[in-house]
Amino acid sequence: MQFHYHTLQHLAAWLTRHFKGQILQTAFSQNRNELILGFAEDKFLRVGCHTPLTYLVPVRAFSRARKNVVDLFADLLGERLEGARVVPYDRVLILEFSGGWEMIAKMHSISSNVILRKDGEIVQLFNNQLENDWEYSDESGSLNQAAVSVEVELSLQAVKKALRDISVIYDKVFAARCLELMQGGDSFQQAFEKLVKEAEANNCWLYREKNRVKFSLIPIQGAETSVEKEDVIKGLNLLMKTHFQLESYRSQYKKLDQAIRKPLKKKQGLLNSYIESIDQLETLRNPEEIGHILLAYLHEIQPGQKKIKLQDLYGEGEIEINLDPKLSPQENATRYYNKHKNRKHKLVHLRQQIEELEAEVLEGMEDIEAFEALTPPEQLQLGEHGWAGDAFSQIKPLTKKHRKEELEAATRQLPFRVFRREGYEILVGKNARNNDELSFHFAAKNDLWLHAKDVTGSHVVLRHRAGKDLPPHVLEYAAQLAAFYSKRKQDTLVPVIYTPRKYIRKRKGDPPGLVVVEREQVIMVEPIRE
Repeated sequence: MQFHYHTLQHLAAWLTRHFKGQILQTAFSQNRNELILGFAEDKFLRVGCHTPLTYLVPVRAFSRARKNVVDLFADLLGERLEGARVVPYDRVLILEFSGGWEMIAKMHSISSNVILRKDGEIVQLFNNQLENDWEYSDESGSLNQAAVSVEVELSLQAVKKALRDISVIYDKVFAARCLELMQGGDSFQQAFEKLVKEAEANNCWLYREKNRVKFSLIPIQGAETSVEKEDVIKGLNLLMKTHFQLESYRSQYKKLDQAIRKPLKKKQGLLNSYIESIDQLETLRNPEEIGHILLAYLHEIQPGQKKIKLQDLYGEGEIEINLDPKLSPQENATRYYNKHKNRKHKLVHLRQQIEELEAEVLEGMEDIEAFEALTPPEQLQLGEHGWAGDAFSQIKPLTKKHRKEELEAATRQLPFRVFRREGYEILVGKNARNNDELSFHFAAKNDLWLHAKDVTGSHVVLRHRAGKDLPPHVLEYAAQLAAFYSKRKQDTLVPVIYTPRKYIRKRKGDPPGLVVVEREQVIMVEPIRE
């Protein structure tokens, strides 16, 4: 009820006293459903056609944005404000300008609008979607004086009905106050007269109702928190300040909750899965032992066999071993040795990832602790000058930290497949044009370039780390990725070429993805992407 009829009466009188004679210099919008009227350097009016908060308040300063600003009501610029009036018993305030111009602020909640009228004819709307406003007319409400003198029983429902019979402007807040006065011994007529005097006085109150800040011209019984101001204009300004502060705080609080809890939950799940993977790898039979067993019994393996049972050299009884029928006995043993090597690399990688994740989870838990120390939006308390306490100063550094992390994460996002192994970053192209982008516009000259030999496939770039010797198993892993993302991904072993990025070039007219490679070396690997 911040723009109740009686509130607009206070505002119209104040504007007539303080703005009369001022020349309108600018009218523009830079926020959705908000109009700014500028008169002198320290005289502005903010008109908001928002829901749930509509507003028309004077402010001493306003910063115009450098972009996304729309200038409005050009025909009105240069005209002098002659006064302000209110449509009787309605939520409409009219600013009267020289030259027969009128600006109508229609504060009707979801249908709020600003209407420009000249000599009684509407010429422009702020919100053009409200087409019915082209037919707007000043239809005054009414006050039924006969209904004031009736006897009313002491119930909220009866008082509500009695006030509505007097005028539709008196809502449940007025009814509650009227009933309170009647319970103190006043008749309905006496209570109503006191009610009107309170509304016409210059006092006002701000109070919390659920998750909103509300404004009232009369004291509110049973309000969660209430602040009294001895000036309606100051009260309206405080309403604006607290409303937008609360909206901002609630938005930051919600985003922080999601930004902290969701990634932490994901990291905890990933950490548990890595620990489980290590447990599984360590409980499975060591592939190196199987390779040794195969070498010990090569003479018993027949070509084309898919399985064989052999004496277990490391335990009791026999062990059944799966074989690749396309490979020789020696190659099958080598396959198990390669699996053992990959298993060792995977265990090293998983332990490193666990170490990094544990540090990140610990940091996330610290963020959760800091977040839970913040005041929830619903517990903010109103004070004389706005929100009491240090909630806004406490949420600021945490919000700033996570905005920085979001920006860094967005910066790190690349248009390639990204893999990491022991601190090394490996990038894999997604298609022919993406391969060219990776190799010729992103990769540095000392990065290592890899590709499956003699077949189509993805370009792979292993990022160079200055002052570091490239571990052989990291090179092998990058080659395995190049083999996997090629036409030979189903083969058992794939030759992969590699060379520093500075030794590949593109000839004029070559199709996307095709390059010339110099000083290449070759490595044989099993195609995997783990």
